Amino acid sequence: MLRIDRKTGQIPVDYQDPYLELVHLLTEAAAIEHSLMLEYLYALFSIKDRYAEVRGDLSERSFEEPSIGGRGGTAVLKRKDTFLDVALEEMQHLSLVNRYLADLGAAPNFTPHEFPYTADLYPFDIELRSMDEYVAATYLWIEADACALSLNPKCRKTGEPIAFIKKVRAVLKQGSKRFREMAIDKEQLDHVGSLYHRIVGQTQTVAAHPPEFLAKEFPWGDWEARMNQVMFQGELSHYRFFRSVFTGEAFGSDARIWKAGPRFPARRFERLTAYTARPHSIRDEKARRLAWLSNLHYWIILALLDLAYRARGFTPLFSAARLDYQYRAIDNMTMGLWLLGNHLANHYSLGVPFDAMGPQYGLGRNTDTSVQIVARLIEEAERHAEALASAKLLPKAFDMSLYAVTINGLAGSPTPSRLR
Repeated sequence: MLRIDRKTGQIPVDYQDPYLELVHLLTEAAAIEHSLMLEYLYALFSIKDRYAEVRGDLSERSFEEPSIGGRGGTAVLKRKDTFLDVALEEMQHLSLVNRYLADLGAAPNFTPHEFPYTADLYPFDIELRSMDEYVAATYLWIEADACALSLNPKCRKTGEPIAFIKKVRAVLKQGSKRFREMAIDKEQLDHVGSLYHRIVGQTQTVAAHPPEFLAKEFPWGDWEARMNQVMFQGELSHYRFFRSVFTGEAFGSDARIWKAGPRFPARRFERLTAYTARPHSIRDEKARRLAWLSNLHYWIILALLDLAYRARGFTPLFSAARLDYQYRAIDNMTMGLWLLGNHLANHYSLGVPFDAMGPQYGLGRNTDTSVQIVARLIEEAERHAEALASAKLLPKAFDMSLYAVTINGLAGSPTPSRLR
C-alpha cells in the first residue's frame, strides 16, 4: 500500500539502495495501473449500448505500445477519447512498467491491489463499480495533476474554475466517508502522477551509478522518456476525457444525465464473485458459468503476460522474442474477455468479476513448468467454453478456435503436453 509522508506530502524513500527503491516504485506502479485498468473496464462494460460512442469499439483499436510515443505533444489534445481508449492505455502503462522491471532484471508484477483498495494517493477507496456521477468524479480526481482540482492559491492560474472544483468535491463528499473526514486543503495530498515523478527521478539516480549486473548499453534515457509519457497521457488525455464524462458532455448532455431516468447512461452492477459457495456468489447459475469463463480468460491473459516478461532478458522493447506470448494475451482479450464482458452486461446486467486466481500469475517455478501450467489453464477454459456452447450460452461471435490459437502460441517454448 502506497503511503505519503504527511510532513512533506511526498512518497517516502524506503530503501537506501537506489536500485531496490526503483524496483519498489515500479512494482507499486504496476499494481496501481492494473487496479485502475480493472476499474475502468468494469465501468466500461456497464455503459449502455445507446452510448456506444462513449464506451468505444474494440475492433477499431490497437493494443500496441507505440501509441504511447506516437500520440504525444499537442496531438493528445485534438483527438476524442472513449472509455476503451483509456482502458487500453492503462493496459499499455501496465505493460511498459513491467517491461521496465524485466529489463532491470526484476520480476514483473501482474497482481492488482485487492478491492476496495485504500491508498494515501486518493481520499477515497478504489473499487469496482458501475458508472455513475460519483465514479466519474473519482476518475477525474485520480487522473488530475497536482493543481487541477486544488484550491491552493498557488494553483489559481492552472487549476479548474473554483465552482467546478467545488462541484467535484461535493459529489465526492456524498460518496466517500474518507473524503468527508479529510481536511482536503490542509492535508498533503498527492495524485498518481507524483509516483511517476519519483520513478523518473529514481531512474536518473540509478543511471548515474547502475548495478554491475545490468548491461552497459542499458537505455536509461529511453525509459525515463517512456515514464514521462505515461504521466503526460494520464494528466492530459485521460483527465480531459473523464472531465467530459463527469459534466455529461461526452454523452451529448450535461450533468442532468446522472439523474435517475431513461437517459441514465449505465446499468447498475452488483459486485459479485464467480467462485461458488461464497456469500456474494452470482446467484444465476448460467450467468455464473459465463462469468467464470471470463475469469479464466482474465487469468490466461495475466499468465501469458507474466511469461512474456519473466522469461526474457534484456531485449529491444518490441522484439519478436517478447511479443509471442503478448499477442496470445491480446487474442484472449479481443476474442474472449471483451465478448464475454459485453454479453454479461447485456444479458445479465453483471460486470466481469475480475476475481483473483491467486497472489501471483507466474504459475510455475520456472519457464518450462509455467508453460505447462498455462497450457492446462487454457485447456480448462476450452472445456468450460465447450460446455457453455452445448448449452447455447456463449455469445454468438465467440470463436472456439481461440484455444487452439493460444495453445499454438506456446509452441515456441518447451512444448506443452497437448502439442507433443
